[in-house]
Amino acid sequence: MFYGWIVLAFVSFCYFAVVGGGFYGFSVVMPEMISEQGWSRTEASLGIAIMMLTFGLNAPIIAILISKIKTQRTLLLGGGMISLGSTALYFTDGIVSFYIGSFLLGVGLSMSSVVAGGHLIAQWFNRRRSLAMGIFMASGGLGAFVFAPLFSYLITLTGDWRVVWVCVAIIGVTVGILGFLIVRERPVVMGQFIDGVDPNAPTTGSGEEIKPAKVYKSSVSWTQREAFKSKVFWLMLFASWVAMSGNTVITSQVVLHLTDLGIAQIAAAGALGIIGIVNTIGRFSGGALGDRFDPRLLMFVGLALELLGIFVLIRADEQILVYSFSILFGLGFGLYLVAFTSLIANYFGAENYAKIYALLGLCYTVLTSSAPILAGYAYDKLGSYDVPFYVILGFGCCALIAILLMKPPARKAVVV
Repeated sequence: MFYGWIVLAFVSFCYFAVVGGGFYGFSVVMPEMISEQGWSRTEASLGIAIMMLTFGLNAPIIAILISKIKTQRTLLLGGGMISLGSTALYFTDGIVSFYIGSFLLGVGLSMSSVVAGGHLIAQWFNRRRSLAMGIFMASGGLGAFVFAPLFSYLITLTGDWRVVWVCVAIIGVTVGILGFLIVRERPVVMGQFIDGVDPNAPTTGSGEEIKPAKVYKSSVSWTQREAFKSKVFWLMLFASWVAMSGNTVITSQVVLHLTDLGIAQIAAAGALGIIGIVNTIGRFSGGALGDRFDPRLLMFVGLALELLGIFVLIRADEQILVYSFSILFGLGFGLYLVAFTSLIANYFGAENYAKIYALLGLCYTVLTSSAPILAGYAYDKLGSYDVPFYVILGFGCCALIAILLMKPPARKAVVV
């Protein structure tokens, strides 16, 4: 059996639990924490911003850790940090301890999610890379579908938001230990080949025939410095800044926004669950289609759907509009995210995927981290989220143009 499928199954479970429990759990529990602690939305949104900023700023460190201590130990360390951050959030009794817990949780999430998982997929898969990436990313959306309503139910059942952080701490321990035991860095460690196919094996008869790729995939691996200097890197960065900013604002503020519009608390939390399951469909579809169609075009369609969902959300004061927003936004962001992660490996090669992804993540997270703070500040000052939503829509139109301008990068000839 090709061990890459086992690796894919684990990193998918890891992403399911870490993103579903840690990231979306944060959004569900935040209104309860605001109510009990008496924080303003700006103060509370800063906690999410700290988590997001730490998540992105830590990405280059994760890439270094992966190269130095391998992914197994990186996952073990990340699981421990998730548990430590959750413990700090459990004992939160003021805004400072809340920020400390947010920081520690962000560190743990970054070690245990997309950089490590994407790196492993890039090492184990080539011809089926987009499909594998789609399965992996889909698990994160499924996590939102499961954990958002589950945590909302647990809070209602127990009357205590702290139970959420107990669950997230358990997730951290589980992910860290299993990651250390299961993960193997590359096929050669298991005496296997990438995709489970011996490149020297016959291509006819009983052997699996290697068909020509339908989508551009670089035959060389770009260095981090070379990628940084390319035009397409900056177009990717701009588009992803807009897409990720939209996602962070929505996931951090949507429950608050919908309850402001008169939607019941459990129904508002359920919107996150719907986003999660539709997001799963979008991510899996992006993976299934990404080896047949240009991921750049899938990014365009995904971002367009995400923006349309945000437009519907602005006045989503009826259940049908909440459902429409959730479907459009979830499908769009899921499709965009998988296409984006696949395009990095396709354009720049697999060898330095973790480093290049980490550099992109560092850049767009620095820019994105202020989005929930500004959205919370806009509400505190203006009494609504209209302005931040319309700003995202405006930048989104520019990002769609940027995606259309993306082309496979060409290395400059070296003069000797």
